Amino acid sequence: MKKVLLTLVGTVSLSVTVQAEQFWSDNSVSILSGSSYVEPFAGGAVDDEYSYTTLTLEHVSGHSWGGLFYFVDHHSGSDNTSSYIEVSPKYNLMKMEGMVSSVNLAYTLETGGATDNHLFGAGADLKVPGMDYFGVTFYRAMNDGEDMDDNQITVVYGYSNGDITVDGFMDYSFASDNDNSEDNMHLNPQITYNLAPMLGFKNKFKVGIEYSYWGAKYGVDGADQSAISLLLKAHL
Repeated sequence: MKKVLLTLVGTVSLSVTVQAEQFWSDNSVSILSGSSYVEPFAGGAVDDEYSYTTLTLEHVSGHSWGGLFYFVDHHSGSDNTSSYIEVSPKYNLMKMEGMVSSVNLAYTLETGGATDNHLFGAGADLKVPGMDYFGVTFYRAMNDGEDMDDNQITVVYGYSNGDITVDGFMDYSFASDNDNSEDNMHLNPQITYNLAPMLGFKNKFKVGIEYSYWGAKYGVDGADQSAISLLLKAHL
């Protein structure tokens, strides 16, 4: 855990040191509450369902060198409490005109405290008509555990119309080097409505839902998750 905290502190320090080259940033805190989550390694059946309440701190920013995204989740419920962190910087190799707006190198650290996964990849930001943003990244995932490395495609997207926002991601992970795993897809959209104008708040205050579909979660056959959660999100 100490290594995780040092990594997070270092990432935050990087963000601060490049403040003069920061174009924009957004910070938020959210609460997510729902059920029908599956945990194939929790000790029960792979399709047993669990309920969770999750507190999330999130940061995203754009810089002259690229972009930075990280979040910290704290899950509680179903007799299980855990934390999860992702840190994802990307570096712009080149800017372009046309449908492809930039080509990037990307890195992601995934950690739950006991294990660290390191994802190295390359991708592109695309100009898709009607979308606020759309990006595709191809990763080689160096996962903790013997023969668990795999390849992953990640798509991120965002769309807004007035106070309505639809955003999220899709991860498609191919079967790992361990022959016992399966290809798996995690689709995670959020649909929110900004109540701030109605409430007289200066910053966005969103209410909505998150849908999490994860077929063969963590590559485990039969661990299929389909969960809808209520979401409150305050931008700071």
